[in-house]
Amino acid sequence: MGEGTGGGGGRGARVSRFVLLAAWAAVVVFALLHVPGADALRSRVEGAGAAGPAVYLVVYVVAVFALVPRPALNALAGLVFGFPLGLALALAGGVCAALAQFAVARHVAGDAVARRLPPGIRARLDALVGGHAFVAVLQLRLLPVVPYQAVNYGLGLARAGVWPFAAGTLAGAVPATAALVLVGSGGADLGVPVTVAGVLLTVVVGAAWWLRARSAARAGG
Repeated sequence: MGEGTGGGGGRGARVSRFVLLAAWAAVVVFALLHVPGADALRSRVEGAGAAGPAVYLVVYVVAVFALVPRPALNALAGLVFGFPLGLALALAGGVCAALAQFAVARHVAGDAVARRLPPGIRARLDALVGGHAFVAVLQLRLLPVVPYQAVNYGLGLARAGVWPFAAGTLAGAVPATAALVLVGSGGADLGVPVTVAGVLLTVVVGAAWWLRARSAARAGG
């Protein structure tokens, strides 16, 4: 009886995973076929009235699956909502989209995602994360040497925890997102200082991480 129950549970898990995989594929196909251009996105969000913020967040996540550039989505938040609210929504959208792709890689379509990633990306991200997931994610977001979506999928396959991934994504997204939201809201002159500050922060974080790794290597040696 135990074996039968176990077999049924295994089949149930496989069916559940297949359903989730099919749902993910459907979302990707729908997004690729139906996500409109920037002007149409703006019209839809503005036309939603009080539900505009919620519509924007849904559009953000779906648009990221459709490979719509995130800078355009962040600038759209500034254009429609202004700076304070636009920044909060753009950051929330970026984190939600990242977590959605992270979850797909970890729980739904790991094998399919692994085949789509460039060779060596998963191993490289796994090595970067090590025991310092938050700092690794923060640096990858501040200095995007690996594309945004590759980081999301790759870290979903690697050893990164959900909370360090989410926190590093949020913190690392602030400078570039703030600059683009400012540009979208009409504050182009302020966008440059914010971007410069983000670059400086990247240098500081990278230097601190390098010094820490070097100290740990010496201590281990």
